[in-house]
Amino acid sequence: MRSSLIMGIAAAVVAILLTIYFIPPIDDFSPDNPGWNGLSKLSSELRLHPISDIIQENLLSNPSNTTILIIGPERNFTESEALVIKHFLESGGLVILADDFGSGNSLLELLGLSPRFNGSLLVDPLFKDRSMRLPKIRMLAPEMEEAGIDELLLNYATVIDGCSRPLALSSSYSFLDVNLNGVWDVGEPRGPLTVACMLDVGDGRLLLISDSSMAINSMLRLSDNMLFLKMLAEDRKIVLDGSHWVPSNLALAKSLLRSLVGFLSAPEVRYSILAAVVLTVMRYRWPKRATESEVERVLIRNPTWDREVLVRLEREMRGER
Repeated sequence: MRSSLIMGIAAAVVAILLTIYFIPPIDDFSPDNPGWNGLSKLSSELRLHPISDIIQENLLSNPSNTTILIIGPERNFTESEALVIKHFLESGGLVILADDFGSGNSLLELLGLSPRFNGSLLVDPLFKDRSMRLPKIRMLAPEMEEAGIDELLLNYATVIDGCSRPLALSSSYSFLDVNLNGVWDVGEPRGPLTVACMLDVGDGRLLLISDSSMAINSMLRLSDNMLFLKMLAEDRKIVLDGSHWVPSNLALAKSLLRSLVGFLSAPEVRYSILAAVVLTVMRYRWPKRATESEVERVLIRNPTWDREVLVRLEREMRGER
């Protein structure tokens, strides 16, 4: 019974681990998430290269041919990270920062730049999709129109304050719903308001977008969102910053399992596991042989006793069935 219980528990553990390993991630902005809130479509379209650490990544090897894409950051940027990004920009790199209510302002502050993500919700009661919280953006810079971009569709976006070179503006009917009551109140800023901005930093450029959701799977194909992001990224290698998201427990478990699988794939580890399995099997087989020899010794002294009864008693004493 004990061995059966152990085998059952082991099988359950293996089944759970396999489920965690193969189930798709559900984290917002994950390039492996095929759901509505993931970036799998953008990753496939632009061939994104996820990175887990901006400082450790060799971003300065070819900055003039590299784009750093930062979408919906949750963790604040550190001074060391900002210094790496600043050197990257000054060396000709391109950074796209798409944020609305996250930690993007921490990077702008550390870089010493004046624009800021406002943090209040942009709504448009006239130029909208299904809701005033899904504003349509049609006031675009000439370079965007030349690229064939006629309209953008945002999703619970904010606006950018202090931008001297806007790329896209909301309509004159739009406003910031500061108190979230759905109507314009006296004192709430009215459009046109900046939703995309370009800044020159050294030989490079920093592009700000006041909506992180326009890149997710459910929004990417709407209006000209895909064409807009492709135009901004240019024909460069695009690295996706994944170090400023807070991963879910599932994402942490999948990452741990991937590391474990990589560790187990080493030849020396595989052979060690095989040897351990062989020894375990031999150990479980050994008590049965020992049981038989004990029964034989008893029968030599007491030949009239019932062999089957002795074997059953011996196994019960050892906790076996």
